[in-house]
Amino acid sequence: MVELRTPLNLALVGLLLAITVAGFFLIPAGLDLPIRWGLDGHVTATMRRTWALLQMPIATALIYGIVYLVTTRGTAQTRPSTAIVLHWAMPLLTALFGLVQLLIVLTGLGIAVPFFQPS
Repeated sequence: MVELRTPLNLALVGLLLAITVAGFFLIPAGLDLPIRWGLDGHVTATMRRTWALLQMPIATALIYGIVYLVTTRGTAQTRPSTAIVLHWAMPLLTALFGLVQLLIVLTGLGIAVPFFQPS
């Protein structure tokens, strides 16, 4: 079974949650935040602050839940190969979601982020 509570995974989830909490405290309610960017770096979709800040933690929790179900319900023959892939995929996905959350918060604070521009 894949160990989801590794120090790296816990640190990355903690960082994601810290970025999210900072966004709730620093960004005014009712503000539209970017949630998707085009290849040119311009915002292509926005969402209200609360939902924009909750989407990455929710996506992370869903993926961790799916991985838990897959690793506990899989056959004994597929578990070793699945474990190797997920050992690396989980921290990478969590870091990616944290980076996206950081971009959302920085853009919401009005901090210029290279390549990512408001619409």
